[in-house]
Amino acid sequence: RQDIINILRQNGIAVKCELPRTRPSVGQLMLRRFDFDYLKLQKIFINDQSSIKRIDAEDKVTISNGTETLTVEGNHIEYKNTAMTAADKAQAQKQARAIVKDIHDYFGSFYMYSADENDEQYNFRFTEKVSGLKVYNNIISVTVYKKGGLRLGLSYLQTGENYGDKLTAIPCDEALFSAMPYILEYEGTDKELNITNVEMCYYLHRIPSDEGIAIPCYRITVNWDKIYYINAYTGDLVN
Repeated sequence: RQDIINILRQNGIAVKCELPRTRPSVGQLMLRRFDFDYLKLQKIFINDQSSIKRIDAEDKVTISNGTETLTVEGNHIEYKNTAMTAADKAQAQKQARAIVKDIHDYFGSFYMYSADENDEQYNFRFTEKVSGLKVYNNIISVTVYKKGGLRLGLSYLQTGENYGDKLTAIPCDEALFSAMPYILEYEGTDKELNITNVEMCYYLHRIPSDEGIAIPCYRITVNWDKIYYINAYTGDLVN
């Protein structure tokens, strides 16, 4: 473990997080396009059902009552509520958790994995878990604005059965070594480079027209916002 930390440091990359120590045996995961029920979504998201206007376009449906707008396009959902009152941090997190809880029965359980804020808003991110691994194709992002208002974005593919044999993942050290040249190429060497998180997850790079297979990956975060996915079987960059 110290060897890879030293190698990265010699190349200008510092490790600022705990590194996974286990090498789980994991299979792949089937993901499928989900057929959204627009009436169910309307009941889940839209609080005032008295003056609904719906616009249907090709692969896109917009439902609105003036202060709330729900847009469904492909495997993405966006919900906006301009009438939501202003909130402090604790209230904002409560609002975010409440709206995510409201959709659990339809989409399954999502778990908060990050929270941050800036001068204008609070940001909360949730993801689904399968067999203890986060599925980063299924993400809910909730933004609560300090002056009032809320926005939710949801990307969703239905999780199915495990696919293929369970194989032992490569060590985290190998994944970091594989990621190093890509980090140096894409991030450059003229700024501070910090690895701020490393974890195992499921990830499918190309969204399928029908169904696809998510593979176990090491998700490596650089400087808090740049993500590299490394195939946990082969060590290849997933792109």
